[in-house]
Amino acid sequence: MLRFAFNSFSFSTPLLTGLLSLSLLSGCAAQRIANEDSVSQATTEKVSELGNDSERALSQAEAAYATASSEDLSFYAPLHMEQIQQALKQARSHELAGDAQASIESSARVLSLLDSALKNKARAQSALSPLFAQKAVLDEIKAGSVMSARYQREMKELRSLISMIEAGESDKVIDKSAGVLKSLQQLELDTMLRLHWQPANETLEKADDEDADTHAPATFSDAELQVEKAAQTIRRHYQDRALTESTGKEALRAAQHALYIAREAKNITRLDSAQAEQAALEFEGYLHQLSMTLGAGDMRHMALKDQTLAIVQYAEEQARRNAAQQATSPNNSATAIPETASPVVVEQPDAEAAPADEQQQNPAEDTTAPEEAAPEKESTAEPVTVPAATETSAVTTESAEEGAEESAEKEEIKPAEKPQAED
Repeated sequence: MLRFAFNSFSFSTPLLTGLLSLSLLSGCAAQRIANEDSVSQATTEKVSELGNDSERALSQAEAAYATASSEDLSFYAPLHMEQIQQALKQARSHELAGDAQASIESSARVLSLLDSALKNKARAQSALSPLFAQKAVLDEIKAGSVMSARYQREMKELRSLISMIEAGESDKVIDKSAGVLKSLQQLELDTMLRLHWQPANETLEKADDEDADTHAPATFSDAELQVEKAAQTIRRHYQDRALTESTGKEALRAAQHALYIAREAKNITRLDSAQAEQAALEFEGYLHQLSMTLGAGDMRHMALKDQTLAIVQYAEEQARRNAAQQATSPNNSATAIPETASPVVVEQPDAEAAPADEQQQNPAEDTTAPEEAAPEKESTAEPVTVPAATETSAVTTESAEEGAEESAEKEEIKPAEKPQAED
């Protein structure tokens, strides 16, 4: 008995589906434009205006269809647009069959439907202005590409409201428009999260898959906080484009930092002595390349940390000199200020006991350009000494910077003089 019932249900399912489809189609077909009578009257008037020239009438109908397409009436007046397409198809068929009068009548209907559709577009834009404004926002942030399926569903709901206006069901439009607007606003939020938060979250998940919480727990924990904070900020301020972009970028960088630090930490724990030495030399090679590029000289006799700090100090000193040179350039009205080099000093606890022959002059000393060099009596730069590498050392720059600032304040600032010709 159960088996028979199951077979009967299976047999009747296609028939039931077909009946439902026909019912839906008949429902769609039953929805007609509200001003059908006025459209018919306008069509009669246009038939009289077109006269007996069916070719001219068809040409005007083709132009009307092009206007309808450019006005995007498939969206703003879908019921009208469907009838415009049908009427134009009939006009073409009648013209090919040699039935001039029928072709003129169909062409006239195309023209009258276009006029009615444009009026409906204006009514829809007025009645649904908040929804169209939100649609413009979604188009601006490319929601149609980022959240394609969601965007198409929401646009379908908006078109249904427009169809209700075409059918004269304005009371239903008022009831449904608030819910559609809320959905469009939610789509804006979800789009901003997809654009600016999801990359960070996916990177954090990748770091978690690679056990970043074990190999770099502190860095991973910080990244988790950054990503969670970014989600909260974007949800509260998703309409602030600059803030959401910068917040998402910071979260992404934190997640990437956790991922890469975890990988490096994992590799370090697996090194033996020879591999560890090679890794240290490789890193020192990067520092040496940077030092030589800046012109700071060879610092490989120092500890890796001291090399890094010395390179940073040298780069900062160069930046200060460049700023001073720009201030004294001919295109700048500022008065010339003599340059005083601030030495790069690496202090050590055992500096006094270090042999004199191990001290070397730091290349950071000779950086003043020849044409910008101050007179010898004004030069206070001393040789920069870098002692031999030790296990612990510190780079100090505060005293040198303070001395340079005091020297600059004491010097007399004179007006720029006109350059004299060389002897």
